[in-house]
Amino acid sequence: MGLTGSVARRAGGGLVVGLVLAVLAAGCGGEGAQAFDLEAVEAEVPALLVPAHPGAVEDVDCGDPDPDGLGPVACTAILAGVEVRVLVHRPSIDGRIRVESRVDLVEAVDVAKAVAVRLESDIGVVNALACTPAVRVAREGQVFACTATDPAGRDHHLVATLLDRDGSFRLDLDMEG
Repeated sequence: MGLTGSVARRAGGGLVVGLVLAVLAAGCGGEGAQAFDLEAVEAEVPALLVPAHPGAVEDVDCGDPDPDGLGPVACTAILAGVEVRVLVHRPSIDGRIRVESRVDLVEAVDVAKAVAVRLESDIGVVNALACTPAVRVAREGQVFACTATDPAGRDHHLVATLLDRDGSFRLDLDMEG
């Protein structure tokens, strides 16, 4: 079929800030700097990295950082099956952490909209489109499984394969679907 389109956006807007209550609570009533609760920080990263789809983050590993260190912590997250680097800034005095990543994402809803527009333009038929999974890292070879439902209610299975970091994709008929 060979249709193409393009959609991509930066994870969490590139820089996100969140509140780790467990870290804040650990520091209450004590003297000096708050304890660095690595488990609480790692648990908070998915919601900060991909707020609309935190479940797409399968794992976060920040290794074994020095609990008394002051600088940011380099972490690895598995996001939609792809390993990405994440920089986590230690909690400030109010318990907030900052999470940075340069990863670009492509959301299934954006792919579905682009596919629907392209199909209508090419074949003149309005199709209802749905694609999964909810989000992918914008990297060559990442795949969305899409279903186009025509006005007669027939489903047509398509595969949108990302071609680059800009979210360009190739659309093919899924002969096995």
